[in-house]
Formats: sequence, structure tokens, C-alpha cells
Amino acid sequence: MTGSNAQQPNWERDGQTLRLSGRWTLRRLGGNFAAQEAALRNISPETLWDLTAIEALDSAGALLLWQAWGSQLPEKIRMEDQQHSIFARLAQIQPITPPPLRPWHVLDQLGAFLIETGRDLWGLFLLLGALLLEFGRGLRHPRSFPWREISATIVNTGPNSLPILTLIGFLIGVVISFQSASTLAQYGANIYIVNIAGLSILREFGPLITAIILSGRSGSAFTAQIGGMCVTEELDALRTFGIPPIRRLILPKVIALALVMPLLVLWTDMVGLYGAMLVAKVELGIGTTFFIQQMPVAVPSFNLWLGIAKGAIFGVLIAWIAGFHGLKVKPNTTSLSRETTNSVVMSITLVILIDAILALVFSNTGISN
Repeated sequence: MTGSNAQQPNWERDGQTLRLSGRWTLRRLGGNFAAQEAALRNISPETLWDLTAIEALDSAGALLLWQAWGSQLPEKIRMEDQQHSIFARLAQIQPITPPPLRPWHVLDQLGAFLIETGRDLWGLFLLLGALLLEFGRGLRHPRSFPWREISATIVNTGPNSLPILTLIGFLIGVVISFQSASTLAQYGANIYIVNIAGLSILREFGPLITAIILSGRSGSAFTAQIGGMCVTEELDALRTFGIPPIRRLILPKVIALALVMPLLVLWTDMVGLYGAMLVAKVELGIGTTFFIQQMPVAVPSFNLWLGIAKGAIFGVLIAWIAGFHGLKVKPNTTSLSRETTNSVVMSITLVILIDAILALVFSNTGISN
């Protein structure tokens, strides 16, 4: 063979000798790996493999031959020293075998998850006790109370959260009214848009949306701040100077969110109801004045106070969980990112769980007849 055909990977049998020739490279083998390997795998084990006529042999060609041989050199083979070194490297590569699947593997994972969850609950309980002790100590000694930290946290979590809460609250009110308008119009029950929008926003969506936004925005920031101080050993420095980290870092955040969350809930409620009023006027022809006058009649004030109370509860919960996960951070960046994520996930999960429990407890309360 001459020309480019002479460079193609070929073999020919001469009695008990199989002589390979050409260029056994990735470029020349092309897409014939499976066919070439299947053909070479059927060669008799008594055959002498002669590789001395091969012009070029790269890792792809060597791997093809190696797999055809069953991951071991044939008993009878003739090759160059350079070719022998390539196969020697292949022999050193051990195949990756997946670990055996144990029948109780799922139960092991479930047990580890339950143990870790139990440790977190116990740690949260201990942190709650420490917060109550520090709060009582601060009431007895007002001068030692972290007033500056509380005011700084209120500024950072309150006014700075208003833009995103304004946008989300307004859109929630618009969506609720817009989705309800067509159905109410079909039955001539346009005025009941006040009941639907008022109850859903004041009782559920206002505090819930505010808590979720604050969990992702402020809760993650709290965890990252405290965790970063763990990484840089600032918490150890505070303890060295006799300053309890819980008093200076976690308690101010708990108090600040307990104070600012009800105000943020009120703002979200107001913006959400404004969006609902706009849609009610455009879609159903209900005037703004009638909407405002009908609101106290259709929606008892209990729902407003329930939403405000939810906001205070959620605020304490978010700061409490954020501080706990911040203290869990180990002195490495991987732990910091993991605990920040866990803080947000746990906060949102518990917020939704507590909201569902409160909805069941007060299901027949605050509903106008």
C-alpha cells in the first residue's frame, strides 16, 4: 500500500504471527474504535503479536489494543521499547470501580440526617437560653445593653430593605387582584375583591413575603458576618477581652429584627393593597374610596394584628437561626458558604412551617360573616 492508505491502521496474518502496521493514532482510527477492538478481541491467544511495523502509536491506539487484550499484555508479543513504555503506563492505571451499594445505605443517611438535625435543635435551644440570659442581664444593667448595635442593625435591615419589599409587595397585590377579578366578574361579586385582597395580604402574604425577603437578604448577611469573624478569629479576640459574642453580635440582631419586622410588614401590606386597589379599579370598576371604606368592614382588624405579630415572631426566628449558623462556621471558606446557605434554607422552612401552624390555629378567627 502506498500514500495515505499505507498510514491507516492495518494488520495481516502470517501463519501464527499477526503483524500490525500503519499509524495507530486517534486521527487515523477515526470512529472505528468499537469495530477495530471487536475484531482484535477474537484473535487466538496462541498468536504472536508483532508491533514493530507500526509507524506511530499514541495513547488512543494503545488503549484500543489494551482493551482488546483484556487489559493485559499477550503472552506472545514483539514490540519496540517505546511501545512497551506506553503499555506499562496503561498497566499502572487502575479501573475506577464504584463503591459497593450497601443494603442499609439509605438508612445510614437517614440516621446521620436525624442525628445532625437533633444536634442543631439542641444548639438552637442552648442559644435561645443564652439570649434570654443576656437579655435579662441587659435589663438589669441598661448601660451594658448594646444600643448602638441595635440601632445600626435597624438602619441596615429597615430602610435598606424597602425598595425590594415595595416591588414585591406591589406585584403580589396586583397578581392577587388580577387573578381573582375575572372569576368574581363572572358571578357579579366584584365587591368581594376587597375581602380576598385584604385577607390574603394582611393575614398571609404580607408577613410571609417580608420574612422570606429578610431571610435571604438580612439573615444571610448576619450569618456571613458572624462566620467571617469566626474565620478571622475576631470572636476569640472578643472573648479574650471579656466581651460575650452573643451579647454584642446576636442579641442586637434579634431585638432589631423583632422591632423592625412589624414595620416592614405594615409597609408591605400598604403597598400590596395599593396594587390591589389599582387592579380593582381598572378591571372591576371599584373606586379607591369605596375600597378603603369597605376594607375595615370586610377584613376585621384582627387580621392586621395577626400579621404584625407574625412579623415580630419571624424577625426573632430569622436573627436567631442566622446567629446560630454563624457561630457554627469553622475557620475555612467552605464552611462559611455552607452555613450561610443552611441558614437561609432553615429560616425560610421554619417561617413557612410556623405560618402554616398559625393559619390552622386561627383558621376560624378574624373572618367576617
